[in-house]
Amino acid sequence: METRLLSEKQYLQTMNGRMINVTEDAETVVNIWCYGERLMSDGVLSEYAFQRRYIEAVYINHANTYQHILLFANKKNCYIVIVVDVIQKTILGHYVLDLNELYSVNE
Repeated sequence: METRLLSEKQYLQTMNGRMINVTEDAETVVNIWCYGERLMSDGVLSEYAFQRRYIEAVYINHANTYQHILLFANKKNCYIVIVVDVIQKTILGHYVLDLNELYSVNE
């Protein structure tokens, strides 16, 4: 399975307004773990997150068209956001959400 790194612009376009935290009762639209395995083998996704199938959070946009599934990256304060197209039931790609860079968080 090929992975697709989304640009910031592409990632932001999937938000469509306010994002809603649905972590507790998110619907599984697609199986993300084949994609996650590729990200782990590329050294991007934390092996801990992959081996335990650990999802930190799930958000859906206001239009109910995209899910953002947050997984731990291999870097502190950094997440891999797998973006799922809810309508097409496919993985659009992933985005590296680096809180260190975005909010000047110290590692």
